[in-house]
Amino acid sequence: MNLPKYRVFVCTKQRADGSSDCCSAGALDIYQKFQSEIVDRQLGDRVEVRQSGCLDRCEAGAVALVYRTNWREFTWLPRKIRMKLQRLLFPNRTFYGHLTGEDIPAIVESHIIDGRPLKRCEIATDR
Repeated sequence: MNLPKYRVFVCTKQRADGSSDCCSAGALDIYQKFQSEIVDRQLGDRVEVRQSGCLDRCEAGAVALVYRTNWREFTWLPRKIRMKLQRLLFPNRTFYGHLTGEDIPAIVESHIIDGRPLKRCEIATDR
């Protein structure tokens, strides 16, 4: 089984109280745009796009997280433990915020194809 090189998580959290959330900021459209862009560029074998719950960056909605997997490390460990360990030791992740549909092709081009995070859409990861 080939594992993706990148995973994209798009927060699609919808709050019951109607307060600000990624879903009301257009997250479902962002998710669909990521999916379309990956299919159009034939990157489906390298990139997996998923909807996620809250990514704890509500003030920057719509929010996405691009995570570069590093499957060669700790291959002898069970998958769940390996994933947790990789997140702690190798935080190969970039948060993007205030996203619009026009940002997605640029993120795919810069981050996923060229391997350089798109600075203009990045948000702080100091948590």
